[in-house]
Amino acid sequence: MSDPSPAPPAVAFEAADIGYEGVPVVAGLDLEIRPGEVVGLLGPNGSGKSTIVRGLLGLAPLLGGSLRLFGEDRQRFRDWRRVGYVPQRQTVTGGVPSTVREVVTSGRLTRVRPFQPLRVADRAAVDHAIEVVGLADRAGAPIATLSGGQQRRALIARALASEPDLLVLDEPTAGVDAANQEVLADTLATLAAAGTTILLITHELGPMAPVITRTLALRAGRIVYDGPAQDAPDEHDDGWHHHHGEPPERGTGLGLSGIGS
Repeated sequence: MSDPSPAPPAVAFEAADIGYEGVPVVAGLDLEIRPGEVVGLLGPNGSGKSTIVRGLLGLAPLLGGSLRLFGEDRQRFRDWRRVGYVPQRQTVTGGVPSTVREVVTSGRLTRVRPFQPLRVADRAAVDHAIEVVGLADRAGAPIATLSGGQQRRALIARALASEPDLLVLDEPTAGVDAANQEVLADTLATLAAAGTTILLITHELGPMAPVITRTLALRAGRIVYDGPAQDAPDEHDDGWHHHHGEPPERGTGLGLSGIGS
């Protein structure tokens, strides 16, 4: 009996150009991320890191080449519950006051039909997500009372509540103190051990380094390194900054609801 065919890559860019208003920020991108990999994407501001993420999520146009998610062309891909996304610098303190549990539960809505009450499995997934990020003792607390690091963990739990196969985190340690960075690293290690594919965008790996199985370094919209974390160039190396004319990255202002739009 022949072995079953291997699963397709979770993400597969081929000669992809991604940008805005017809101008590529990332050009000729060839990148595959296999199921179960934990990939760290490094690079200075303006290098195109977040543009790659926005292209993956359908928030920035693909100007050329192709992108497949779990073997499906991105233009036809509809199963967005398989993708969890924690955006950069998103806040969860505005609007109607919400508890940690309510924020995390909102991430489960991708698996619930409109106006359908949560099932036992849905509530269990929410409880598990809160526990994984270490906020079980704060589940009933107003989200506004949490520290910045705890709020980031709540956002990760919200993404996890949908039980994604691919988790994308854009600068998850930004504004997070060292202690909470260690907690985040432990959280990602737990997810990786369970088989979740992770793409982490950051300036430097720091405490995340032991979790990373593969490191990519980006400069001026092109991958200049693909290998183990210990050999990756540092963002502060002179060579990373001696380039000119690359378009700046742009914010989208979109949260989780923008995925697939």
